[in-house]
Amino acid sequence: MNKIGKKAAAGKAARKSSGVKFIAALIICFICPLIAAESSYSMSVTLREDDAVYKAKTAEGMQNHLLINKNGEDKIISIYEVKNIDFSDEINPQEAQEQAPDETAAVEIPADIKEILSKVPDKAKFPNAGGYIIKDEDKYVLNADGTSKTRSHYIFKIFEDRAVDGNVIMSYAFERESAKIVMGRTIQPDGTVSLLKDADIKEGDMFEGAQFYSNTYKVISASLPDVKKGSIIEYIIERNVFKPIIEGYFCPAVYFVSNEPKLNCRVEIRTPKNKKLYWAAKNFETIYDPNFEVLKSVKDPVITETDSEKIYLFEIDNLPEFISEPGMPSYKDSLPYIQFSAYETWEPIYEWFNKNFNRHVSEISDEMKTKTAEIIKNCKTVEEKIATIYHYIQQQNRYISIKGDLVAGLTGHAAKRTFDNKYGDCVDKAILMTAMLKIADVESYPTLINAGGPQWAIEVPHLDLNHSISYVIYDSREIFLDTTSQDSRFPFFRVDDHDRYNMVPQLKKNIKSDMPLSVQSNYRQVIINKDGGISVTGRRAFEGAFEYWARMGNKSLKESEIKDSYKQRLNVTLPGVNLKKIEYTDLMDLNTQVVETIEYDAPEAVIVADDLILFSVPGYSFEFKEVSLKERKYPIDYQYLTKTENTFEFKIPQGYKVKYTPAKFEIDNKYIKFSANYEVKDDSTVVFTDYFERKLRITDVKDYNWYKKDLENIAKYAGEKVVISR
Repeated sequence: MNKIGKKAAAGKAARKSSGVKFIAALIICFICPLIAAESSYSMSVTLREDDAVYKAKTAEGMQNHLLINKNGEDKIISIYEVKNIDFSDEINPQEAQEQAPDETAAVEIPADIKEILSKVPDKAKFPNAGGYIIKDEDKYVLNADGTSKTRSHYIFKIFEDRAVDGNVIMSYAFERESAKIVMGRTIQPDGTVSLLKDADIKEGDMFEGAQFYSNTYKVISASLPDVKKGSIIEYIIERNVFKPIIEGYFCPAVYFVSNEPKLNCRVEIRTPKNKKLYWAAKNFETIYDPNFEVLKSVKDPVITETDSEKIYLFEIDNLPEFISEPGMPSYKDSLPYIQFSAYETWEPIYEWFNKNFNRHVSEISDEMKTKTAEIIKNCKTVEEKIATIYHYIQQQNRYISIKGDLVAGLTGHAAKRTFDNKYGDCVDKAILMTAMLKIADVESYPTLINAGGPQWAIEVPHLDLNHSISYVIYDSREIFLDTTSQDSRFPFFRVDDHDRYNMVPQLKKNIKSDMPLSVQSNYRQVIINKDGGISVTGRRAFEGAFEYWARMGNKSLKESEIKDSYKQRLNVTLPGVNLKKIEYTDLMDLNTQVVETIEYDAPEAVIVADDLILFSVPGYSFEFKEVSLKERKYPIDYQYLTKTENTFEFKIPQGYKVKYTPAKFEIDNKYIKFSANYEVKDDSTVVFTDYFERKLRITDVKDYNWYKKDLENIAKYAGEKVVISR
């Protein structure tokens, strides 16, 4: 609940009000002295817990609490446990009028509201903040029977319009969980309070666009009333897990930092006294921002015990906001956090997945066998078989996730079902891939991975995973493939899967995926005219991510749309360009490398000055936004590795000779290798070549100053010009 962009945990809607008149609990906060002094039960309340009605009165000396008579005994309850209030039992109107205070008298702000308002700091102390988190509290409780409960309490002051958001949105699996919005309210600077009503809490089916639907997930949502700049929003939400996805599964994570400053962060984890938890403290050894050095004080929990429970407590005050930087690693790879697990080893998780994966991979059909044999019949090598099956599943089996059970969301469906339906989600497609490769006598396994985000913390067992891909073993090689993409030519796989830990349950291993190079090779012939124009022809070949983007970005466009888009890009550096030709090889054929063929004219593309002509490589430039900052606190994460090569062959006008070319330029450090050179080939030809390779995914922040200079020098070199004279 302390993650950046925090909204709410999964949960189920509170029950809707019906029958009994609903009176906003705000009334309780401003109960007049007359009622407060009344010794008899002055109202009736309906409790959320059991929908039962009880006589009630305000609890003396306790704000936001009531005294009810339940089964003949007095019991103090919080107003947040109340669903409805009925004042039909209160004193008669004439008596109330006689005892009522002067209407012009100021209404006293309740003590709890005063306390919240008193914690709002001067905005000038946080000039970059959109708001201020007054309270961020999570309480996790693991019960002796394996069920668990999470309760989160959040209070946030809105400083700027960009932080205005009163939405509380949660999803939950109702077959295994229940949840509710316990309370929600908006507090204005003058102490006025607007309470969220039960009738304004909505519940519906779980959709994510057109590609995900589940009839076992529900979404509960509410918009807090009267939210605007200057407001304070507060809500409490709960989630109960009455049937863990895996027996004994309980793996809370503790996050401290948000993208807004925080007054108080508190996380409490309670377990049965005899239950041992395991945890890993991540990123505490290297804290990039000195402002967060204070987090070292909460690297280890404060552990206490009662007669029946063990309590792990983390609490810290006055945390600054997290300010991101361009190209930095994800939140969990950059800031300290703690991952808990109820498991000492991975064995329970491996066994649970294996039970499902083994069964799903084995459920094949004669039709699958026939189709597999048909598509690989002309393959001469094992590699060709893998590529053919890989491309077939990418293009003939669409990505659609329809889940009728939470288990299926993690472990997928039978291979036969996905094959017959011609659609499935990532797990379904990984299972189908393994099944078809098995038919072709190739070893393969579905994996679980956290794609596109932080590195999955493997030090303790947990399931903070979002994706499934394929691990393939053949000819003493081990590769990863991702069939959810429709545009990746073998052996390339999606860049958001690169260099990330994969859990391979059937092998009982966690294996990090590799980082294949994405390559782009470009050749251009440039004819320079005496009038300052140029004529350009050439070709560009793509591999890896470059090929993926070229295929994905153009395959659904008309030829005219491709041409218009390309022309717009050329016009950025070559105004008035006349694009004569732009063609690609068959973008739908995954067996064929994407190659681009280009032809265009550009007027006034070079500088003509009397007897001199000055020119540079057309369209050749570098934009390194990741080094735009004077200083950095965080590393740079490029996500994947690339290599580009350019060759430009310039034909100079007859009667001209080369007067000046930029000197050869080279940089070779631990992160990149770059070289560029102009060669005078003969009296009429100048050839420019360059090479740029990224060697490592992560650039260490301690190397930033010299790394920044190297990139800036490359960008500067790219703008240098050749001079020819008549």
